[in-house]
Order: sequence, then structure tokens, then C-alpha cells
Amino acid sequence: MRSFVPGGEGYGEHEDRGSKFYACVFHAKDQVSFQERLSQIKKEHAKARHWCWAWRIGEAYRFEDDGEPGGTAGRPMLQVLEGSGLSNVAAICVRYFGGVKLGTGGLMRAYSGATARALDGTPREEVIQRMDFHLTLPFELLGMRAELEALCSSIHLEGDFNDEGWSGVATINENEKPVFENLLFEKGKGKVKWSQQEGR
Repeated sequence: MRSFVPGGEGYGEHEDRGSKFYACVFHAKDQVSFQERLSQIKKEHAKARHWCWAWRIGEAYRFEDDGEPGGTAGRPMLQVLEGSGLSNVAAICVRYFGGVKLGTGGLMRAYSGATARALDGTPREEVIQRMDFHLTLPFELLGMRAELEALCSSIHLEGDFNDEGWSGVATINENEKPVFENLLFEKGKGKVKWSQQEGR
């Protein structure tokens, strides 16, 4: 299954009866990076009335109405993010009050609309899944390291030599797994040992 995250920031605006809404959508790898961006935006828009936000990081999600009526800002923003197909994504929308109350429907349209426009301008970047394999090569088959590096352009080998040969971890992009394993099957002569490590 292909997975995508924001590859940069997108910006969107909405204006209604004097109130102006400015939204920013960006990649949030964790809550710390989100809080850092929120602090920056609060400084950039120090005179705004509200700083509402929503994020989805992994399976977790949060949203904040920041003084707006409950359910009129953060949740509509989150719904836009959830429909985007992006993971590890966050949105912050600031409001400059124009002197006229917009009502529940007006606020929901404003926050979701600004966020949707920001999302439209957000570049997407595919997340390439990486896989770790514990790998052991006997001395007579050490040449396979060079073959692996030639056929699997993403491979990263990290390990040490011992009395029997070389042992360590081979990390590859998920899509190169068939090539990696086929080479080990065909040229390993039953002497190469490897096993996939869990947790990545």
C-alpha cells in the first residue's frame, strides 16, 4: 500500500464579512515538530484572534478550536485532512476577526474552506518503506555484497567481520525485496543466512 506525506507547505485563505482566515498545511512527523510550527505561526500572526489547528500523526489525531464555538474549527479542519489520503499531516488556521459573527455554519465553511485550499497547494511525497534483514555471508561468498549493492540501489549494509565471514544488517527499500531475496536464493548456495527484522 502506497503512503504519502506532505512534501512541503501549502497555504489557503478564506474571507467572510471582514474576517480573514489563513491556513497552512504541512508535514508533522511528531507532536514536537507540530508544536514548533504552531509557535512560529503564533509569532507570525501575533495579532490574530484565534489559532485553530488539527493534526493526524500515525493513528493518533487531535484538534483545537482555540476559543471558537465547539466543533466549528478544529474538527472541520481534521475532516479535510482525513479526506486527503495524507499521513503525518497537520493544519493550522488563524483568524483575524472582522467584527461580525459568522455563526456555526459560517465558521465551519471558513475553517474547512481555508484548509482545503491550503491542501490543494500542498505537494505530496511518497513514503518509501524500508526493511531490515539480518544477513550472514561466509568468506567464500563475500563477493555477493558487491552484487547486492549493484542490484539493490537503496541498500545500506552495516556489520562486522567475524571468524566465519561477515554478519550485519542489510536495509533496503521494500520494493527491492524480491531482487534481494532472489539473489540470495540463487547464489547463496544454501550457505547465506538472512531473516527479516521486525519493527520498521
